[in-house]
Amino acid sequence: MSRALQTAALVFAASLLAPPCHVAAGEPAVVVTDAAGRTVELDELPRRLLVIGDGTFMVAHLLAMFQEGRERMIGMERRGTAASSFLPLVDPNYETKTFLAPNPGPEQIAGIRPDLVICRGTLEDQTARALAEIGIPVVYLSMESPERFLGDLEILGKVLGRPDRGAAIADFYRARLDRISAALAGIVDADRPRVLVAMAIARGGRVAVQVPARPWMQTQITERAGASPVWLEDAAVTTGWTVVTIEQIARWSPDWIFVVFWHSMEPKRALADLAADRHWSALAAVQNGRLRAFPGDIYGWDSPDPRWILGLQWAAATLHPERFPGYDAEAELVRFYGELYGMEPADIEASIAPAIRMDLR
Repeated sequence: MSRALQTAALVFAASLLAPPCHVAAGEPAVVVTDAAGRTVELDELPRRLLVIGDGTFMVAHLLAMFQEGRERMIGMERRGTAASSFLPLVDPNYETKTFLAPNPGPEQIAGIRPDLVICRGTLEDQTARALAEIGIPVVYLSMESPERFLGDLEILGKVLGRPDRGAAIADFYRARLDRISAALAGIVDADRPRVLVAMAIARGGRVAVQVPARPWMQTQITERAGASPVWLEDAAVTTGWTVVTIEQIARWSPDWIFVVFWHSMEPKRALADLAADRHWSALAAVQNGRLRAFPGDIYGWDSPDPRWILGLQWAAATLHPERFPGYDAEAELVRFYGELYGMEPADIEASIAPAIRMDLR
């Protein structure tokens, strides 16, 4: 384990030594088509990056895979009340950055003089249009599917002047996607377990269960892990989480249930409470020992945060262990943080491992 981490750290360090891109005189330094389908041209490589909008930490975690991303991100919009628990581990200057209150206006954004604003989304909003009027460009990232995520890496590689680093990170993901596809090749519908992925949140002393939208990463993970998402059978098409009842879950009768727990909940205890509930205990998946908490560490492995690849590997190996005999969740965790963030063995052991609150096996 230590040798793997040391190797990963050396790979990460070597990637940071690659020379920056040079641009011919008179040509834009950057030309990208962002996730909203907009062509964005920049005369110079941006040196001051600001992250705003929904999912700011997800975008910031992606930026942090690039040394230039950590150095050039001058601030972010603070969504919710908590600061990131992860970024300080890989960015020693995190506390010096500027944190804007939710929904900042163009004047507030302009006040910290960003060269480029980065948002997560696929549609241009009023903020981007207002910023364009005062000469502040905006680039959108999606991160909501593996393909879009890889495209976002290409965009950031160009924006940061490090397409080589963007390509190296993409190769890390593609290697695992290809491995999963190869292992699941030829799988027939009858061998695809019917799976429910749901988020549980505390509501009035009880647990409410929600299912994700059709195009979201949670659904993508389920399908790519060789399963059939039961909630797509008759759930309404929405753009957000949809609350479902235990009666609906019973009608779906999933073979497996993966529960994403709200950040304020203790997964092991909450999972035990669900299993003890008389309605949940009547479900076949619970009776067969196939109720699991979806893993995570400081952040969940189910969302379009960069950790989704860890969640996909876990889901595929859990549902089809015979097709993934060599899967080792801890080794993959080591490679992920070592190769993508350059974390040292002691740092992973001290900061990431204790945050895993559920059984990875």
